Amino acid sequence: MLNLSQVLQSKGAEYAPFDPMRAHRIYAGIASKCGFKEHFDTKCKVIHIIGTNGKGSTGRFITMGLEQQGKSVLHFSSPHIFRFNERYYLSNASHKGEVDDAVLEAAHQLLWCMECTHEASYFEYATFLALILAKECEYLVLESGVGGEFDSTHILRADVSVFTLIGLDHQEMLGESVREIALTKLRAMDTRAIIARQNEREVENLAQEIAKQKGIACDLWQELDTDEAFKEQRDAFRDYVRTYHLPRFLCDNLHNAMRTLAVFGMKFDFKNLGELTLRGRCEVLAPHIVLDVGHNLDGARVLKEQFIEKQVNLVYNSYVEKDIEAILRELLPIIKKVLIISVENYRICPRERLIDILTKLGIVYEDFNIHILSQNESYLVFGSFSVVQKFLQEYKESKCKTN
Repeated sequence: MLNLSQVLQSKGAEYAPFDPMRAHRIYAGIASKCGFKEHFDTKCKVIHIIGTNGKGSTGRFITMGLEQQGKSVLHFSSPHIFRFNERYYLSNASHKGEVDDAVLEAAHQLLWCMECTHEASYFEYATFLALILAKECEYLVLESGVGGEFDSTHILRADVSVFTLIGLDHQEMLGESVREIALTKLRAMDTRAIIARQNEREVENLAQEIAKQKGIACDLWQELDTDEAFKEQRDAFRDYVRTYHLPRFLCDNLHNAMRTLAVFGMKFDFKNLGELTLRGRCEVLAPHIVLDVGHNLDGARVLKEQFIEKQVNLVYNSYVEKDIEAILRELLPIIKKVLIISVENYRICPRERLIDILTKLGIVYEDFNIHILSQNESYLVFGSFSVVQKFLQEYKESKCKTN
């Protein structure tokens, strides 16, 4: 039998080939054999995180809150930076952290024995592994991929559907307009919907329309200062934000996690809540280095807001399908220089094309070199997970040589 690594290597791209019904076919074939129906319909609460930006941190904050309540929970997120295990954060009486290799391999062996799973795409297979790993949990925090109604994570009925910021990204798969993208994501709502702060009023209107059609509750965004449900927690929330220097978008994601916990009658103990345990989300690697995997226009907007009072050296590269010119134009007020980091990935923008865009925008650039970083300069590493991965690899190697 093939091991997990061999199977994943055979799957190719994360979401290809796309078949909206394949995950449902596979689930129908394995649900009764694995006891999924009984567990996820009656025993395990499912929290589905859907959107364009902020899914990972919102899901992890929710998970941290559930941990404080002593709940067993699995958080499934994607993609990973270094190890596939990063996608599965498990917290129960005996374990807290990424799942171990042996546990993940055992879940794979159980799944791969069922022939119908062999046709699953990479992401679909990762989703089914999450279901195996969450089989004994009280809560499953399930982050969608790029989609919504046709995403493999939508095979389960969710107790709460949490919608983070929805904007333009993956247009080649989801549609060219925010409306098209929002529709396919919002149609995935089940039972109850929580809507995060949106840049487009149309997204909120669509959410209300779809919720009305489905006959479910839809909680729209409110600022914390006017949200009476959390009046008693405001001071503790603000103290936590100051302690960990959270940028606005992470504050919003934490507020959405508060709203989600409240659905289940729970709340955060902010005085004893630790730092966000998820890499690459406006992560302060060192006093002069910040990492973020935003990689789209909305991600660029929140970073510009975060760094508006300083100039940064932008360590950058991007997938060719992204609107690179719009992203760099958005970041222009905070860019001192762009350091082009080389990434080996077939999706990465050709260097000549990136240089043409930088030249057009009048941005000074040079090739990235980890050995000439200065503690007197500020650096923002921004781009896809592969960009952050490459930077962290070189950063770690340089530290090892130094020490």
